[in-house]
Amino acid sequence: MKLHVEWNRLVQLKDAQWKNLIYEIDLEKLPRSPGVYVFGRKWGNSFEALYIGKAKDIRIRVRSQLNNLSLMQHIRHAKSGSRVLLAGQFISKPGQKEAKCLGLIERSFIRHFLSEGHDLVNIQGTQLRQHEIKSVGKYPKKLIPKLMYLERTKGK
Repeated sequence: MKLHVEWNRLVQLKDAQWKNLIYEIDLEKLPRSPGVYVFGRKWGNSFEALYIGKAKDIRIRVRSQLNNLSLMQHIRHAKSGSRVLLAGQFISKPGQKEAKCLGLIERSFIRHFLSEGHDLVNIQGTQLRQHEIKSVGKYPKKLIPKLMYLERTKGK
C-alpha cells in the first residue's frame, strides 16, 4: 500500500505558564484534517522526536494534548533545544481506509524514530521500553548497522 503524507512547517511551542499550561501553540497554523503529528525538539539542523500521534483532526487533537500533563512534562524536561510540533496531513487515495492508514503511518514513524534512538514516550506518557542491539567485529559496516533499537512488548 502506498501512503501519502504532506508535511507542514514546524510550529513553535510557547511557554504558557500564565495560562496554567506548560505550553501553548498557534492552533491556526495546524491543519483541520486527518494525519500524524510529532512533538519534538530542534537545535541547529538536528531534530529529535519526543511523541508521535495520529488524529482525525490534527488541530483538535493537538489542543487536547496540550492538557496532557505527563506528555508536556516529558517535552519540557527533554534536553536543550526549542520545542516544536510537526504536522503531516494524510492524503488518501480512493479505497484507502483513513483509520487503518493513520495507524500504519503512526506505527511506521514510531519505529523509525525508535530505530534512530529518539526519546519517545507512548500514549500514557511513559517512556517506550526498547532493546538496544550493538554490533561489533570484523564485518562489512555497509551491511549491518552498528546500533539498532527495537521496541519491547509486554513481558519480553
